[in-house]
Amino acid sequence: MTLHVTNGDATARTLRRVVDGPVLVTADVLHEGPCPRVEGDAWHDVRARFLAGYGHPADEVKASLAAGDRTILDACIGSAKASAGRTDIVLWFEHDLYDQLLLIRTLDLVGRSTGPAPHPTSRAPKSVSLICIGAFPGVDRFIGLGQLTADQLATLAGTAMPVTAGHFSLATEAWHAFRSADPTELAYLARQLSASQSPVSEGGPVLRFLGPALLRFLAEFPSVTNGLSQTEAQALDGLLDGETTAGALFAASQAREAAPFMGDATFYRVLRSLAEARVPLMAIDAGHVGGNDPGACQVTITESGRDVLACRADHVRLNGIDCWLGGSHLAHAHDSPWRWDAGAETLVS
Repeated sequence: MTLHVTNGDATARTLRRVVDGPVLVTADVLHEGPCPRVEGDAWHDVRARFLAGYGHPADEVKASLAAGDRTILDACIGSAKASAGRTDIVLWFEHDLYDQLLLIRTLDLVGRSTGPAPHPTSRAPKSVSLICIGAFPGVDRFIGLGQLTADQLATLAGTAMPVTAGHFSLATEAWHAFRSADPTELAYLARQLSASQSPVSEGGPVLRFLGPALLRFLAEFPSVTNGLSQTEAQALDGLLDGETTAGALFAASQAREAAPFMGDATFYRVLRSLAEARVPLMAIDAGHVGGNDPGACQVTITESGRDVLACRADHVRLNGIDCWLGGSHLAHAHDSPWRWDAGAETLVS
């Protein structure tokens, strides 16, 4: 049997028409909310409490997260017990930040399931392979696997590359760094990966999309110039020409991303935080992104928003900060413990 693991319901629905064997969806917005260095039940609990903010009961979210991990671990344990009837695992992911974080967590989970050693070796008893693409023939702007038809996905079946010890090792290193309270570990790794473009180990490319994805994540730290994350800056910049809807602003912001990774619900949370700050940088009709169609809300930039965007003021110094980025908790009334210098591609404190 082959277990297929992918990134969301849309892809899974199409994939089930193409492949034999169960399809598991792993879907957690790991680029948002706390991701500390805890495991098992403690991990499921902290993520469920955060994800409950999207309107889902925390106990149901926790159960779903735990069930997904258990499915993967059962496949690993089963393959270790009986190689003749083992469960192979095929990972279907893409190039953006959302997927790359899911990928390194999944690889770390699979790798640790082989035993007490930190990484698996060539004698790992299961077959794990990876399909991970950043483009598709005939698709001018490839966003993700979810936009492909069943016929298009079918052309990828059978193209999976074996996951090697090098993949597992890098995934574990990156996942560990992502969850560190000190984000400089992650910044160092991201620069290394991006500088090498396609790091090579054991004769093949190893997670070649990870470096750019991690750099995009680091750009969500407050900027050294005005305290805005890249997403916040893009949102405010999209309002300089006048009022628009939250949905149109989301589309415009995503069009500026080299590899779109953010869902509209996350984007609307960003808008709401800017509108509800003690010094609001934007205004949203009725004061909230909410209701049956949050994308229909009208959004405008405030004068303070214009000042911050023009670097005449600083968002964090005006409004403070209290958010998690990976394992780093940024909390201060008037400044941020870490800021992102985009020009130097480095974090400063």
